[in-house]
Amino acid sequence: MQVFLSSPAFEKATNGRCAYLALHADGKLWRGDPLIEHAASSPRGYCSSHLGDAISAFTPNQKQQVRRLLNDLSRKYDTLILSCEGWGQNPQRLTDDCIFADDAFHVEVLAYVRPQLEWINSAWWQWGAWTALPAGQWINRQRRMAQWDALARQWAAKPWVKKIDVRLIDGDVVQDFMHYLGFQVPAQPRVNQSLPGILLRVLQHNRQLRAGPHDSAIDFVLARHLQLDAGGTPWILGPRKVEELLAFFRHENEQLANRLSSEQRETMLDDPRWWQAEPYLLRPVAKPVVERLDVAQLEQLTVATLEAINRLDAELRACRSGASSS
Repeated sequence: MQVFLSSPAFEKATNGRCAYLALHADGKLWRGDPLIEHAASSPRGYCSSHLGDAISAFTPNQKQQVRRLLNDLSRKYDTLILSCEGWGQNPQRLTDDCIFADDAFHVEVLAYVRPQLEWINSAWWQWGAWTALPAGQWINRQRRMAQWDALARQWAAKPWVKKIDVRLIDGDVVQDFMHYLGFQVPAQPRVNQSLPGILLRVLQHNRQLRAGPHDSAIDFVLARHLQLDAGGTPWILGPRKVEELLAFFRHENEQLANRLSSEQRETMLDDPRWWQAEPYLLRPVAKPVVERLDVAQLEQLTVATLEAINRLDAELRACRSGASSS
């Protein structure tokens, strides 16, 4: 969704009534062409706001400047949108007196959630696999970060939050978000999907390429250029862990269902991934770490890599040719 928000297509789709902003640690508020250019030059392909702890640490002068600019922009746009993946699970990082604590603002929080087991497996490959912790220990530490209703309650308790909505990730999240705002857009291509299993394994075996949990830029680069059948992210949750996690989240999910709109509640209650082990027990379980890489998959990866190099080399030569002729 942040890729779409960081593109010219977003303001065009809203007829200039909404603006996407990115708040950085230095107190600067990016928007418009500079934001779009930054997103286009980023390996990730988007621009997002900084983590909340930096924002809460703004000096009084920085807070005053940002609030003044937000007030000015609110007279030009109907809705101002800020987004950061790290905010959702860390409401404590945005303090009661942060920049949003202004009587002139009407702050609404919108959160998208998915079944916790899906999130945990994905989060392992996004962050956990690149730490020193074994998978079981990492999951046990992180599962409280997936208590969606508890997090919604913490956000709702912020004195500057006027409204909070929670929606399910069900299909095209960009279309859903734009419909939520009152606009229609065509289906969007999926981005930021998990890498194919063989790529993840290669990165595990060559940690200089993916040193830590936040060194994910290479993921976006490889996903963009390697035309490789994803084949599904390796599923690391065995039957016992599946049952344990479902039991851990059951009461939380019952509360979450009551928070949703009637349509969304029905969708959640009918989705067995929130409640039952069966959908997960059908998936082959992979080891979090493997000693040997599959030779056939390595050959497919090698072919895809050589094709990408050949294609990118042709594009580079075309760019050089165009530059020299101009």
